[in-house]
Amino acid sequence: MWIRTTTSKELEVSVGKCRYHGGAVPEGYLDFSAPLNPLGTPRVLKDLIVNTVFREVYSRYPDYTYSQLRNAIAYFYGTNPEGVIPLNGASEAIYLLVLALRPKVLVVFEPTFGDHKYLSEAIGLKTVSVIYVESEDRYEFPADLLKSVSTLNSRETLVLLSNPNNPTGTTLSKNQLTEVLEAFADSVVLVDEAYQELCYSCEDVDAVKLTNSYENLVVVRSLTKTYAVPGLRVGFLYTSNAKLVEVVEASRPPWNVNSLASEVFTKAFNEHVGELKSFISLSKNVIKSEVEYVSKNLKSIGLHVYKSSVPYILVRHRGLTTESVIALLTRQKVYIRDASRYPGLTPYHARISVKLRHENDVLLSSYKEVFKT
Repeated sequence: MWIRTTTSKELEVSVGKCRYHGGAVPEGYLDFSAPLNPLGTPRVLKDLIVNTVFREVYSRYPDYTYSQLRNAIAYFYGTNPEGVIPLNGASEAIYLLVLALRPKVLVVFEPTFGDHKYLSEAIGLKTVSVIYVESEDRYEFPADLLKSVSTLNSRETLVLLSNPNNPTGTTLSKNQLTEVLEAFADSVVLVDEAYQELCYSCEDVDAVKLTNSYENLVVVRSLTKTYAVPGLRVGFLYTSNAKLVEVVEASRPPWNVNSLASEVFTKAFNEHVGELKSFISLSKNVIKSEVEYVSKNLKSIGLHVYKSSVPYILVRHRGLTTESVIALLTRQKVYIRDASRYPGLTPYHARISVKLRHENDVLLSSYKEVFKT
């Protein structure tokens, strides 16, 4: 069990290693560093993108109110459009909330992906890390620490956690999530559900459905991850707290979602609900199959593999540091994600995305080459 305050020097060392996770892989390399839907972009979205470009929607400014996009998101997810805030990718959420709320303390359940480290350092925001507890095959939610860390509960505290957790793959139960919300009843709690729709064991854990019961809850979703369109940069925040929506909206840039992304997802969520729901269902089946396949084979090679139900797997290498493994895999044109700089992890940890079977076989073959005896 571990609670710690992050220092400026630690941030200086770790930010560069952890912050960037896409866009730097050379052509011809297999990228297992940035988790996306392994099925790629669904055909219906590809057709909508082509049609939207053909109609030259990019030549117009988007509607800065995003009323049609908000309504479409609310329709697809069964929520109130007045609680939807469009985002330029899920990563924009932490910036908007910090700018809007001006918290004095950021409580982060770690390890977790995100720009909070960089942002905290830039503005001098005190960060308190609550570290997940390592067990044999997973990282466990640190429930025993809630009582002690809840002394930070106040209107000046912002709480951040990801569920499913990135990079560990840990998934909180509904009861665990509500424990956090109640322990920090006076604080805003930001739950990053970027991978919720790609999680094959998360049907009963949907923070959006809890928002009506908890006004301190803000949920962020990533359309980028679910539909494999990182170049479009689109996601959304959702809360039932009208006052909070008003404050965050006042901090949101007027055109934070580009016209192409706004138009594509407005049409997709209004006109292709059945196709997209079927696509998500199929995606979960593929992810389950490939996670189990890759996990089994990595274990046979000698890696310590943690349980996961999302399109990425946390591993711990034996005998070689992750830095050394990455150098050897890169020679074979395979990229994975260095997870060694995350709080609570070690120089031997890495996060591996799963892809389709033929691509995963290349990954496994490359790993066997690295660890051959």
